[in-house]
Order: sequence, then structure tokens, then C-alpha cells
Amino acid sequence: MKPVPAMITPGNIFSIREFNQPLFSSEFHFHEECQLAYIIKGSGKRIIGDSIDHFDENELVFIGSNIPHLWYNTENKAAENKSLHSISLSLFISPKQLLEHLTAFGNIHKIEQLFEKAQRGMFISGKSKIRIISLLKKATHQHGIRHIITLLQIIDLLSNTEEYKLLASSTYTNLFQWRDNERMNNVYDYLIKHFKQDISLKEVAEIASMNPHAFCRFFKSRTQKTLTQFINEIRIGHACKLLNNKNQSITQIAYKCGFNNVSNFNRFFKIVKNQSPRTYRKELELG
Repeated sequence: MKPVPAMITPGNIFSIREFNQPLFSSEFHFHEECQLAYIIKGSGKRIIGDSIDHFDENELVFIGSNIPHLWYNTENKAAENKSLHSISLSLFISPKQLLEHLTAFGNIHKIEQLFEKAQRGMFISGKSKIRIISLLKKATHQHGIRHIITLLQIIDLLSNTEEYKLLASSTYTNLFQWRDNERMNNVYDYLIKHFKQDISLKEVAEIASMNPHAFCRFFKSRTQKTLTQFINEIRIGHACKLLNNKNQSITQIAYKCGFNNVSNFNRFFKIVKNQSPRTYRKELELG
């Protein structure tokens, strides 16, 4: 995992970028700017801090400054077909510059609180998501003062919405170092591709070129999770996607996600999601 160059040109506060490519970047990274990410097309696994989950199109997430993250496509048929490309629209914000400029206009406490909440990643939902996405699309075609007004409207909505959930845990801290980049990306790539299979500590340690004991300490210090916790959270994130399909039983889903028995699946699902798979499915049906 590594820091990436500035996403905003010097002297600017905002920048909007569209990404249209076969796959989103699979490198776990972070940057100084906050990022409002709207996933237009694509699906796979999302990691923000120590939060691991499935992502799908029409997702809207606001990420704070220097929070490690990645959207990893688990299925790729886009290389030959551009209509299957993954597409996202992102607004990058310089929190320091924005706060400095807005201080002259009055109380900025709510915006400061917004950037604090964003340090855990905010998954935006409901009417707020619909309104923010509409403004984000609008801003891509604007210039001058209208462009600035629209972007400030987005900040205002983010600052006042109650339609969100925080993703990373309250104790999460970014402890990554640039020299870990290749090693951690190789481990993440392997785990995300093979989570449906039995994965041993020994084989993952070998990928990291470490002995098992050293790898356990290394992995826990960087992710704030054990290897088993990390793998199970990838599996549970995938299960949440499959639970949308009413034609698959919970037993079938458990085995498809890499669990050896339904009892373990139910237990880990409740640990991660604070509810049973059956209750989760019922809530999906209720909308």
C-alpha cells in the first residue's frame, strides 16, 4: 500500500475525475485529499481502513484524508468488451484548503465534524445519496461560480445528512508504510482471489516471503485483524451479495463463500453484521 500523488492541481480545492477502465486499481492506497466516490458500474470487494465488504454499482462513499482504500473487481470480462468497463465518478477535496477558505464566512464546525466522520469512511444512502449523485453529475458540466456553488451544496448535504453508516472501526489507525506496498498488495490479491477455498497461514506467509509467526505479527499490525478475521470478513461480504438471490439457500451460500459448515457461517456472519443471515435477507426483502 502506498500514498499516491496529489489528486488536485496546486492552488485548487476541488477536482472531479471519471475513471472508465476494465478494472479499478487493485493497489491499496491513500491520499491527502478526501474522496467522494460514486460507483457507476462495477462490483467486487471494497476495503476502507479495516472495513471489508462487497461493493456494487450505484454506491456512494465519502473517504477521509489518508485512509487506505481500494475497490477490487472480483469478476472481469471487460478486457474484450468496453460496455463492461468499471466506471466511477470521484470528487476530491482538499480539507485543509477548504476549511481555511470557509473560515472567513463563519462557523465551520459542522464541516470539521464531517471530515472527522470521514476518517472512518461514510457509506451514504437514501435521499441524500440521490441528491448528492445528482449534484455531482451536474458539477461535471459546470464552470466558474456555478461549479463552486454546486460543490459547496454537496459539502452542505454531506455535513447535514443522517443517512449514512460509518465503515472503519473507531479504533482504526493507518499504520502502513510505503515499503510494505508490494508485500501487502500480493497478500490482498491472493486472499481476494482465493477466499472461497481453504487458505492456510503457511501459504499466505510464503506469498509475503515471511515465516508464519513473523507474518502473523506483521499482518495484524497493518490490518488490525488476524488473518482468519480478514478472510472471514471477505467471505461475509460476498455472502451479503449472494443473499440478494432468493433462489439460493443459506446453506448453499455458506459453502459458496468458503465456509465448511453452516454453523460457522452463521456464527461469523453475526459477529461481522450483528445479525443472522436469515434476518439480513428478510431486511433486504423489506427494502
